[in-house]
Amino acid sequence: MAFKPKSNIWRGLWLFLICGLVLCMLLVTFSTSCRAPAHHEEPSPPVGLPEEPGGIEGTVNDADGKPVEPTPAERWAADGVFADREYPGEMTYGNYEIRWLADEQYIYIGIRAKTTGWIAVGIQPGSRMKNADMVLGLVKDGEATIYDLFSIGDYGPHPPDTELGGTDDILEFGGKEEDGYTIIEFKRALNTGDDYDLQLSKGVNKIIWSYGTIDSILHHFDRGYGEIQL
Repeated sequence: MAFKPKSNIWRGLWLFLICGLVLCMLLVTFSTSCRAPAHHEEPSPPVGLPEEPGGIEGTVNDADGKPVEPTPAERWAADGVFADREYPGEMTYGNYEIRWLADEQYIYIGIRAKTTGWIAVGIQPGSRMKNADMVLGLVKDGEATIYDLFSIGDYGPHPPDTELGGTDDILEFGGKEEDGYTIIEFKRALNTGDDYDLQLSKGVNKIIWSYGTIDSILHHFDRGYGEIQL
């Protein structure tokens, strides 16, 4: 009988410990289920990986990712603005300026004069104006107009090619009047195949130039001879 009280005491202690452990486990489970979910963060990108393709807008890169320098023809625009490095060739005759560039197929020309009237350039193989292949442009009310002409006499007249049975071979053109100057830019083939267009070739090409103070082409203010070298 002396051992029964002791065994009852141990049995009570074991029951107490077991109940305590069960209670602790229940408390831990309850507190975990009530905890707010952790904020989900986007994983950081791995260090050292290349960036997405891109770069400065409007640039073109080669296979190695280096910018490709545009050709002069790709920089050219018939917008009435002489942009930096747009024309490799340039000559000035008083208040008249002509700029040009050429590739294997086309010539791109910009002419500027200190006038608000018309300006013109002609390829001149004969004497004075006779048989000159001419391009004349003007800007009126902000709009550029250009003519493909051919001079049939020493001092004209110089009707449009289309009136002589030829074609208008100006492919692109534009112009602007600004600060007392008129600028005309245009593009045409080096050899158009038109009987009233003269072929431009490598080397020196003789030209005539002129401009007027008003938009009527009947009156010259200044004119002269020059050359462009392709």
